[in-house]
Amino acid sequence: MTAILTLCACTGASAGEFPKEGTASYTTHYVSMSATPMKMGDRTVAIYESSGITRNDTGEFPFNNMGTRCIGMREASGNDVVNRGSCIDSDPDGDQVFSTYEANSKTGHHIFVGGTGKYQGITGEADYTFQAMKVPEGARPMTLVPHKATWKLP
Repeated sequence: MTAILTLCACTGASAGEFPKEGTASYTTHYVSMSATPMKMGDRTVAIYESSGITRNDTGEFPFNNMGTRCIGMREASGNDVVNRGSCIDSDPDGDQVFSTYEANSKTGHHIFVGGTGKYQGITGEADYTFQAMKVPEGARPMTLVPHKATWKLP
């Protein structure tokens, strides 16, 4: 079962600075680490964990080269799929962004619910899509997740 998730990113400042508000495009590259499925009649539910790295589409700070970890639950019934979960993204300084998300089989929405360091008090959201990647036999599922984010700090 492929796990799919997300995170956030931004542009416009030099390393160490973080703008009080802004928009950004970034892509997260996820590898599914584990999934525990459970059959419930015609439904399949799975708890999963994914991790990866976020790359700002411009290659600039902030939200570039962030490590990402997400834990979620996927519920599938026929063609109806819902993913819900939470993510932590850590930048090279160790500061973190916290988010929750909900997604269907092709698109999703993150809500920024807080952070540490330069991201303390962050709010905002990121819409995203995802694409399952073809992987070599025996490899863990991989997903590309492009985001469009907006944020504000207090």
